[in-house]
Amino acid sequence: MGVYRASSIKDLLSEKVLGNIVSNIIDMDIKNISTTGLSGSKMYKLRIKGDNINKILYLKVNNLKEDWLAKVSNDKGRELTIFKENIFDKLEEFIKDVYIAYYEDSESYAILMNDMSNYIGADKNSDDYYAYLDNLAKFHAKFNEYDVLRYKSLLSVEGYYYFLKEENLSQVEEFKEDNRYGWRKVKEFLGDELYKKYCELRNIDQKFPYYPKTFVHGDYRPDNTLYMDKYDVRFIDWANSGCGPCTLDLLWYIMSSVDYKTDKIDLIYFYKESLEKYLGYSFTKKTWETLLKVGILCSCRMFLAALISRSDLNDKYHVHNINWWIENLIIVLDSIS
Repeated sequence: MGVYRASSIKDLLSEKVLGNIVSNIIDMDIKNISTTGLSGSKMYKLRIKGDNINKILYLKVNNLKEDWLAKVSNDKGRELTIFKENIFDKLEEFIKDVYIAYYEDSESYAILMNDMSNYIGADKNSDDYYAYLDNLAKFHAKFNEYDVLRYKSLLSVEGYYYFLKEENLSQVEEFKEDNRYGWRKVKEFLGDELYKKYCELRNIDQKFPYYPKTFVHGDYRPDNTLYMDKYDVRFIDWANSGCGPCTLDLLWYIMSSVDYKTDKIDLIYFYKESLEKYLGYSFTKKTWETLLKVGILCSCRMFLAALISRSDLNDKYHVHNINWWIENLIIVLDSIS
C-alpha cells in the first residue's frame, strides 16, 4: 500500500493524517529532542491526546542545505528512496509499522513515524550478533544492483569511500580532535606510501573484478534497528543508503557494533552462509574475496580512524582488534595496482 506522501509539512501534521491514528484529537504538544550521530537533522516528539488515548509520534525534519552530512554526501533526500514503489515492496517487512507519512521538496524533507523506541536495538539484545547478521543477510538478498542503480541520490561505492574523509569530519567541532588523532594514527600504521595511496584512491570499482551490488543501508548498527525478536530486526534511518557491496554493511556493523574480543571470521562466515541461504546459491571464491576486499576498503575508510580514537592503545585486546583491521586493509591496498 505504501506510505502517504504529504503535500506540505502542514499536511503532514493535518487532521487528515493524524486523525487516522488518533480520532477526536483534543490536544497536541510538539517538543524538539536531542539525538546522537553525525546527521544534522532535527527530531521532534509529538504527544497527541484523544478522547480515550494518548499517542506519541516522532517527526524527523532535515534541511539539506543546513545539514553538513547532507552537504558532504550530496544528499538530495536519499532517505526517501525507501518509499519508491519497487523498493518499498521488497523492503516492507524491514520497515513495517515504522513510517506513517513523509514530505519532500527541493531543499528539505520530513518523515512522520510511530514511536518504536521500546525496540531500539541498542537498548537491548545488542550482543545478539547472529540475529543482526541473519536479518542483514535477508535484507541484502532481496535486492540486486538493478533495483537501485536508477536512483542517483543513493550513495555509490566511491561516495561511501569519500564522504567521511578526514576533511569532512573536521568540519564538526565535536569530532575534530578525535578525528585528527585517529587519522594521524592510521598514517602511522600504514606508512607514508600506503597512506597516500589510501587517501588518493579513485575509480574504485575499476580496481577490482566484477562483484554484485545490492541495496546498502550504510549505517547498520543497533542504534538504527528495531529488535522485535531474533527473527525480526527492522531498520530505521536510511540517510546513508546506497548501492554497493553487501560487505560494506557487514564490516561496518562488525567494526562499529561488535565487541572487539569477538571472533570476526566466525561472524563473517555466518553472514555469508545466511546470505547464500536466502539467495539460493553460493558465491565463487573469487567473487567472495572481491566482496570482502571492497567491504574492508570502504568500511575502514569510513570508520577506522574513529575506531582508533575510541580505543585504548594500552589495552592489548584493543590493539589486537585494530591490528586485524590494519593488516587486512594493507593486504587490500597492496593488491591494488
